[in-house]
Amino acid sequence: MRILLLVETLTIGGLPNYVLELARACAERGHSVALAHGGGVVPEFLDCRGVTLLPLTKAGLTQLGAAEEALAALQVWRPDLLHLHLCSDLPLLRLLPRLGVPLLRSFHDYTSMCLRRGRRRFPGDRCQKPLGWSCALQGCLVGPSRSGGRLPALQDLPGKLEERAAYQAFSASVVGSRHMSRVLLLNGFTEQRVRVVPYFSRFDQQALGVLPMGDDKHDGVPGRDRPLHLLFTGQAVKGKGLEVLVRALAGVQGDWRLVSVSSGPRLPAARALAQRLGIAERIEFIEWLTQERLAGYYRRADLFVLPSVWDDPGPLVGIEAMAFETPVLAFPVGGIPDYVLDGRTGFLTRSVSAASLTETLQRAMDEASSLVELGREARSLVARNHTRSRHLDTLLDLYKNLISVELSPGLKMEELFP
Repeated sequence: MRILLLVETLTIGGLPNYVLELARACAERGHSVALAHGGGVVPEFLDCRGVTLLPLTKAGLTQLGAAEEALAALQVWRPDLLHLHLCSDLPLLRLLPRLGVPLLRSFHDYTSMCLRRGRRRFPGDRCQKPLGWSCALQGCLVGPSRSGGRLPALQDLPGKLEERAAYQAFSASVVGSRHMSRVLLLNGFTEQRVRVVPYFSRFDQQALGVLPMGDDKHDGVPGRDRPLHLLFTGQAVKGKGLEVLVRALAGVQGDWRLVSVSSGPRLPAARALAQRLGIAERIEFIEWLTQERLAGYYRRADLFVLPSVWDDPGPLVGIEAMAFETPVLAFPVGGIPDYVLDGRTGFLTRSVSAASLTETLQRAMDEASSLVELGREARSLVARNHTRSRHLDTLLDLYKNLISVELSPGLKMEELFP
């Protein structure tokens, strides 16, 4: 197959790394693959080895002329299928059907279904409404200022509705969790065209036993013979819940230690909070680690804490920790309950609050003797559901079926995926 992947920009974040890894994986299976992007300088820290990059335009995907230029570049490559991962450029979306090939979209976030992108209208909110004109009544038309500006900017609701409609007409949609599937159905996507394809851990080879996991866990029962070793990794932003975790730990009885691998605008606030609560000496803040060193921290931790307070679509850090037999404690939000199974692979809180997190951390402390068995089941789940090969097999089968529909007049998606 000639597979063309498309992402609007190649910058920072997990999405560029995932798309580059997917491109390499498809090429390793013998397919012709190119990764189209909006143009501009690709950061040196992105691993682009073995990937054919196709910059669409130097002008950026904002004007009709630029969109026509981008479409021409896509047509020259002659793809059998186009798989988009993030693109909100309406001029280009309007032209893509001219390619005459199946169009597939992976939804890694809420960009095409929410004016605020995070489905959060205020702190603590987890909006359950679909994108629509009611968003204006919720105050969501007013957004952050444009780059370089100071005044709030008005959001383009008609344009966002058109963007969603364009994707509803695609041959298929891919999501990484059942939660994201529900969000798409809430937003009017056809159930038969939505596929849940769980994400894979970059440490799946450790989960499968192909590569060694590294250092052993600490000896003794946590909380009784030694401290309970907790780990947090993630951005220091409000939605990821680092400050909520620090506040919750202040109420946990027993001997514990936390390593926080994090950087971002809320890191100083988290440090200051730990000082005010008198627990700073029990928390080690680390701002950056190489993948090899991070693997060691995943392995040595007794429990990974994932305190995202928003509907995180499908955070990978929990799956990565589980690959090293480290169970996960989390809020029951977004895609997290797909792999954090309470009492089986970790612990889920009863509600999204610091008090509930304290309660569940105390439960983990009191049931510390069960952590080893929870970790084994966590690793087993990763080996079953979250491997690179399983993820790729599912996507390639979907690609082939979509192309079959395109090549067979009268054959419908519903017939291939009842």
